Parts: sequence; C-alpha cells; structure tokens
Amino acid sequence: MLLIVFSMLLWSSIGIILKTTEIDTFLTIFLTNIISIFLFFIYLLLFNKFNILKVNHSVLVTIFIVSILASLNTITFFYSYENTTVAYAVITHYTAPFFVSVLALIFLKERINLKIILSLVTATIGMYLILNISIEDFYKQLIAGHNHTLGIVSGTASGLFYAILIIIYKKLLHNTNPIQVIIYQNLFIALIVFPFISISDNISTYLPQLFYMGIFLSTLSPILYLKGVKQVRANTAAILGYIEPLSAIILSIILLGETINFIMIIGGLMILSSGLICTLYQKNN
Repeated sequence: MLLIVFSMLLWSSIGIILKTTEIDTFLTIFLTNIISIFLFFIYLLLFNKFNILKVNHSVLVTIFIVSILASLNTITFFYSYENTTVAYAVITHYTAPFFVSVLALIFLKERINLKIILSLVTATIGMYLILNISIEDFYKQLIAGHNHTLGIVSGTASGLFYAILIIIYKKLLHNTNPIQVIIYQNLFIALIVFPFISISDNISTYLPQLFYMGIFLSTLSPILYLKGVKQVRANTAAILGYIEPLSAIILSIILLGETINFIMIIGGLMILSSGLICTLYQKNN
C-alpha cells in the first residue's frame, strides 16, 4: 500500500514542476524520457537483464500505438497545466475513469446500468460547476482562444486519451512485462516528440527539474505503482489513486499560492466521485 501512496505523491508534484519550468513542452517530454531510458539501460547493464528487450513484432506495434496515445495524453496534460491552474488541470484529467466506462459501453458492448448513469450525471454537473459559465460563453471563449478555457478542454482531452490507453493496456498488453512496456514506450515517445522540440537557451537553469521528472516521475513512480498494485486488492489501488489529484491541489495552494472557491470544490469532488464510481464498478466486475 505504501508503494502506491508514495508513487501517487510523486506524480502529484508534476504540476508544481511544470509551473516552475519555462521550457518547451516537447523538449521537456523528450528529455525526461531520455533520462528514464538511460536509467533503465544502466539497470539492464548492471543486472544483465537485456533479454527483457526481446519482444515479438505484434507486441512492439501495439506498444508503438500506445506510445502515440501516451504522447497525446502527456502533451494535452502538460498544455493544460500551462494554461490553467493545477486544480483545474488535474481534476479535468481525472475524467479518465468516466471516459473508460463510456468507451466500454460503445466499443466493448458492456451493458449500461444505474452506476454508469449516476456517474454520467455527476460528471456532467461537476464539469458545469467548475466551468462556472454558460455553454454559449464557453464556446465563445474557446473560439477566442481563452487560455483558461483551452486549459480545461486540454485537461479533459488528456483524460480521454488516458482512458483509451487504459482500455488498450487491459485488452492487448495485460500479459506483457510492465518494465518492457515502460522502456519501449519511453523510447517511442522520445522519437515521436523529437521533430517538434525547440531548444531553449535557458535549459541549463531547469536541469534539476528535468532530472527530477526523468528519475522520479518517468522511472521510479511507474515501478513503485506496478509493484504496489500486486500487493493490494484492485479496489484499494483504485481508491489510493485519488491521492494524486488531492495532493496536487494541496501542493498548488501551499507552494504556488493558487486559490479555489467553494463552487469549484463541489464541482471537483463531483468529477472525482464520478470517476471513483466507474473505477470501483469496473474492478468489482
């Protein structure tokens, strides 16, 4: 259990790091993944585990497709952090469990039930509350390129991409070695974003943040989480996952001085609750 808690606390710090790092998003993603690959290479070298890299063609193709989705998930998530507050970014990203349930209904032909309907209604009301504007004004701000609105849309998009990732992992990669997936996924993501990077003159200023992300967020956190889920029940792991958004919001208030109002708290709790309903329902079934 402690492994999952620690991994969630580490992941929750990403908003703070991004808010204090003024370099290109694509460069950030590229360098953190390269650092992670380098660390895994040292691990393989020291423990002579290079046989873990052996993978058949079909699995490699699947991991590449997953990497494209993972890239889109990371880019939209980072963009959300850049354009709105940490609280809005992380809450909208946690629409992922809701999207998983919706996608399962559409593509996996799962039956609709009262819990899914409750989740849908709760998430919709929650999104309306945190937007705190009419639908008409929302579209006007979106068309006008309003940063806060774009950040919310981008955060929700990252939740959708993450939901698709979850379904693919469950259906196609559930028997694949997690370390193997992480190594190849990090490599593919680095290759995917490489053509879009923009070298910054002040990159040396932010090397501590980049190494922190590469070591703790791209390498250590996934390993801790994957080891932790083997030690607890599925429902426990699902509930512990909600430490991340709560911790991220608390850190943003303490370290960045961000503020949240009562309406946003209610809306955020409704979105997180809808995700928790979907997650627990899927685990129970």
